[in-house]
Amino acid sequence: MNATHAAAELNETLAKLETALLSPVVSGELESWASTAEEASTLLAQRLPAYLNSVLHPDYAEIAQSDPELLSKVEKLIAEDQNVVLELDSFRKHIDDFARRASQIKKDEAQVATDRTKLEQEGLALILRIKRQRATADTWLAEANYRDRGPVD
Repeated sequence: MNATHAAAELNETLAKLETALLSPVVSGELESWASTAEEASTLLAQRLPAYLNSVLHPDYAEIAQSDPELLSKVEKLIAEDQNVVLELDSFRKHIDDFARRASQIKKDEAQVATDRTKLEQEGLALILRIKRQRATADTWLAEANYRDRGPVD
């Protein structure tokens, strides 16, 4: 998969998950809300590794090669990638559990309103973390390629 395609797919998936999480729950539609969010999180779990492998990891290699002084930044980026994947796994477990419970609740959806709000916040925090990681990688890549390293003799 090429980098542009992987980035476009990730953008689409993040937007889909964000829309699912931010959509209000209409009375009687909790199960549908949960299912939509669950599907979007599953898609993210499929697309994020492709993005990491085809976009960010080659960028990290370029950063390290272009500016070895930024190697510690690359190491932090790689560690953050691993943490994001772990956070996504945790979020998916939470959303799967919530979707199971939502399918059993027919009348009093308010009993899981707090859990739904927590799930929404967790998902939005994950989306923000992924976006922040992308921005950080872009910043260090630009720094590696365009930084003024002083006068050249």
